[in-house]
Formats: sequence, C-alpha cells, structure tokens
Amino acid sequence: MLRCRLLYFVKYPEPGKVKTRLARTVGYEQAAGIYRKLAEENFRVLQSLKNPQMETCVMFDPPEAGPQIKAWLTAKSCFYLPQEGSNLGERLTRAFQSAFEGGVDKAIALGSDTLNFSASLIHKAFKLLDSKEVVIGPARDGGYYLVGLSRLELSIFGDIPWSTPSVFAATLERIRKQKLTWELLPELEDLDEVKDLKSIFTNGRKLL
Repeated sequence: MLRCRLLYFVKYPEPGKVKTRLARTVGYEQAAGIYRKLAEENFRVLQSLKNPQMETCVMFDPPEAGPQIKAWLTAKSCFYLPQEGSNLGERLTRAFQSAFEGGVDKAIALGSDTLNFSASLIHKAFKLLDSKEVVIGPARDGGYYLVGLSRLELSIFGDIPWSTPSVFAATLERIRKQKLTWELLPELEDLDEVKDLKSIFTNGRKLL
C-alpha cells in the first residue's frame, strides 16, 4: 500500500537562473554546474530508497522545462509535476494538497540543493511521521531542507518571510501556535552557504 509521496523540488540548472548567490563568487556557469551535480546526487539518493510504500514526484520549475527535466532526471519509478505558485509557500501548499488528494498518508517535501543528504534521513522522517504531524529538517542558513506532514496542515506555510534567515524560526512558531506534534531532523548545509568553495563535497563526491 502506498503511504508516502516524496516531493523533490528542483529547478532546471540554467546559468543565471539558479544559485545566483553562489554565482557571485564562482560565476553563473559554474554555479549552475555545481547545482546540477548536487541535484543529480540527491536524486540518486531518492532512487536508492527501494521502499514500495513511497513514490517520488519531481516538482520542477520553470513549468515549461518539463521535457528537459524528464531528460535530465530520468527514472521509471517517479513522475513529474510543475511547481505552482508565486512563492515557496504557495508551491509547497499546492504540492502537499496534490499529494494528500492523491490518497497518501504522508508527504515529504525536500529541496535539491542540500549537502550530505542521505537515505537515512528520509527513512527517519518517514518513521517519525507515524507519531508526529510535522517533521522538519533545518538548514544552517535559517531555512529548512525538508518538511514532512502526516496530515494536510497548510497553515504552517502562511505568512512566512520566505528567502530570509527567519524561515525556519517563523515556521516552528507556526507549528507551535497550531499545537501540532513535531520533530526535528539534524541540521544540514545549503549550497548557497558553503564557505570553502575550493572543496565542496556531498556524500564523498566532489562538486567543484
């Protein structure tokens, strides 16, 4: 029985359209190339799960890049949907709505630009959602790299200062205000915040 949908948020790695903060240091072409490698590595992590209770949905942006995304991140075991919404909150809301309307018991959204992301984190989030309503993985830049729900609770995505260092704190405040049960995953680093650009590794693979 299918129980969980993994919502993998990814952008097509077009130079100048992804990792613009990182590009200030290494340039648009190299920033896009680093992001491409990292997104591919994290996609391989998802494909390694081999759990019949999970399905992977690649949530891609921009919407018109569907053919390129499918040619880039190809797997028979997943399907593809465009991201919808003007900000991350709206995009998460619509992705979770689609997942729960599709009949799953749990849904986990994760970004594609997290360093050292592992299959064990997905397994842990999946298990935690048996007893918690929300699971969240904080990022060192003040955001989060993963959020999972065991029921459709969309209030945690409203009135959040997206793209600021306050995203995680504001989301946690929302979770507490709604009196939801929750648990945290280990903190990880986002690609934008890497300090040592001469040695970027994820799970033992060099990206630069």
